[in-house]
Amino acid sequence: MAEESKTEIPDELTIELRKPVEVAGETTFVLELREPTVDELDRFLKAMDKHGPVEATKLLISAVSGVNVAVLGKVGARDFKAAESYLSNFF
Repeated sequence: MAEESKTEIPDELTIELRKPVEVAGETTFVLELREPTVDELDRFLKAMDKHGPVEATKLLISAVSGVNVAVLGKVGARDFKAAESYLSNFF
């Protein structure tokens, strides 16, 4: 049986935002992501059907980082894509 070359997915990922985001007087400099739970992935998939991919991804990032959805709406597209890419490893 041939061995597959698999890269280990880190339990957590810290993304330093290219541009800090300020909402309601608080500034966010990083997104600290962790591995999502099965329930969080289930809620994400249900939100995909109801709200579409961007809103569902914001909800998942919020769940695994503790960052408010309003902040995530102001995060730069490249940083958002990096978070989305990390989380896509768990599907």
